[in-house]
Amino acid sequence: MEQSSKSKSKKNKKLIIVAVVAVVLAALVAMLILQRVEINRLNDPTATAEQSKAEAAKLKEKVGQLVQLPDEEATVATVQDAEKLRDQEFFKNAQNGDKVLIFTNDKKAFIYRESENKVINSGPIVLNSGNLTNPETTE
Repeated sequence: MEQSSKSKSKKNKKLIIVAVVAVVLAALVAMLILQRVEINRLNDPTATAEQSKAEAAKLKEKVGQLVQLPDEEATVATVQDAEKLRDQEFFKNAQNGDKVLIFTNDKKAFIYRESENKVINSGPIVLNSGNLTNPETTE
């Protein structure tokens, strides 16, 4: 009897170990699949463009509650290195992380600081081959 009980105990332990290993392997496979899906989503230019449009629409809605905005889709840029922009009057009070909403048809730009829910600056822009250059301040 005692040997039969030991044999069942060993079998149970083996089953438990096999079950744990199977669950761990299944979790790893699921994690790898999800990671691959996320990488594919991030590399998909259509998805990235849609995400950018959604972000621009949300920012436009927030900023639109603070100031009258043009009735067009905004292009959004993020200030990455404010020190490099200090020589441009428009960006003199900008900080890293500030969002710049650019309205190309109306030729206007707005610097928005999300942490303070505040428009830092706005003004007309001069477009040169589609690039933002020398914005003027109209504080």
